[in-house]
Amino acid sequence: MVKRRKKIIFFLENIFYFTLIIVVFRNILGYQEQFLELNIHPLLILVGIMAYRYGVHLGVISATIATFVYIYSYLELGNDLVVFFYDFKYYKFILMFYTTSFILGRIRDNQKEKLNELSGEILVLHKNYKSLYKNNTKIIYLNNRMKDQIIKAEESIIALHGIATTLDTLDVEEILTNLIGVFKTYINAEVLSLYDVDSSKKYMRLKVAVGENRKLPSSIEISKYPKFEKIIREKKYGKRDGEDLDVPVFYAPILKDGEVIGVLNIERLSYESYTTYTEKLFEILVSWTSKSISNAMSYSEKIKDEIFYEKTLIMREEFFKKRVEEEKKRSEMFELSYILLKFKVLVEDLKKIKLNVRSVDKVGYSKETKLLYIIFPATKLENIEMLKVKILEKNLGILEEYHED
Repeated sequence: MVKRRKKIIFFLENIFYFTLIIVVFRNILGYQEQFLELNIHPLLILVGIMAYRYGVHLGVISATIATFVYIYSYLELGNDLVVFFYDFKYYKFILMFYTTSFILGRIRDNQKEKLNELSGEILVLHKNYKSLYKNNTKIIYLNNRMKDQIIKAEESIIALHGIATTLDTLDVEEILTNLIGVFKTYINAEVLSLYDVDSSKKYMRLKVAVGENRKLPSSIEISKYPKFEKIIREKKYGKRDGEDLDVPVFYAPILKDGEVIGVLNIERLSYESYTTYTEKLFEILVSWTSKSISNAMSYSEKIKDEIFYEKTLIMREEFFKKRVEEEKKRSEMFELSYILLKFKVLVEDLKKIKLNVRSVDKVGYSKETKLLYIIFPATKLENIEMLKVKILEKNLGILEEYHED
């Protein structure tokens, strides 16, 4: 489409300027025979301009048009065409038209090729820069975590103290983010996941997942996974026995007030990292994680009225922003995908909004902009339209899709 438009503009320009030259030099200035012998011929100048603007291919076409115009002017004066090709003072202009179109057109094409080549190099540099920036961010993160620790972390009390300090916070989402870093740094977990367990103990919903080629689905019916059913019932960690790759290497329940609220899985572990120490460290970390999450959730329950709007599960804007920032951090550090949707709220009573979302999904509302936000962690971007339709169908006349200005 662009090439076609370019050619149309080229031909229109040629028709206009060649006609203008004929009208000015022959009709207005009255040049007749002199027009054929002008020292710096206007047709030559026009051919040069067109060749330099459009390249060799179109430049040659312009030279051909100039040739027809010149020969037409020659014949209109009653001259013989045979004499034209015998007299150098005439046909030299034809040679000049084509020579100019080739030279200037080639210069233009070379410039364009060089520009395209440099543009390609710039794109590669941008891509490499983004990759280096991402890797550098990860290295800085890991470096900060390992600062002031003894190189042999397995034998280091300081390392264990550092882990405990990392989990010592009253923000559940921050604990989970730090937990990912702990398991990747100290256990070398290649694939790990954390699931919420619903109150009925029938389903597990994926909350956080790190690593590629995971075996476990996002939603798990517990009765179909005897291993998970057992650890939830007995409230003790388990490990893979044999070659059943559908079972994680290590898996353990997360407890709050003696109740299982989640399951933590090390789905894949590098071969050299699988040691007795790793197993014991996993057991210790799960215990610490349960206590940290339990304390954080208890604290959140105490300030529930500050976090949520009255009689809803919709978070106030300042608390929701913290949740989004934590998800962005996970996305940057561990390449975790998530979806953030925005809707315009058409009612004043937030209790009218029907939120058919998972327990891991969070909802926020801004009074100032009257926008409702829903964040779906551990969710692939291709599901965005399906989620929008699902929310809007249940909230006709209550919510509408928000479009950025």
